[in-house]
Amino acid sequence: MARVLAMQECVVAQAEREAYLAALDIRRARAAAVPAHFWVFEHATESGRFVEFTEAASDDAIAAAHEPGQTPGLWREVQGG
Repeated sequence: MARVLAMQECVVAQAEREAYLAALDIRRARAAAVPAHFWVFEHATESGRFVEFTEAASDDAIAAAHEPGQTPGLWREVQGG
């Protein structure tokens, strides 16, 4: 079964950083309940620049892991050979 990935980059102002990081636990829990995987990475040299990944088995699962109307573009897993 092909997997589906959504990714989105965001820049968070220093004044909003604490609230953004606190909200990640809620977003991870929502994704886990779907079930989906949710990861966030911060740029190594640009503080506040994040990339968010959500991965699941279907488009519907990705949509359920995000706020309504907030699903970024979807990428589909490809198989070689």
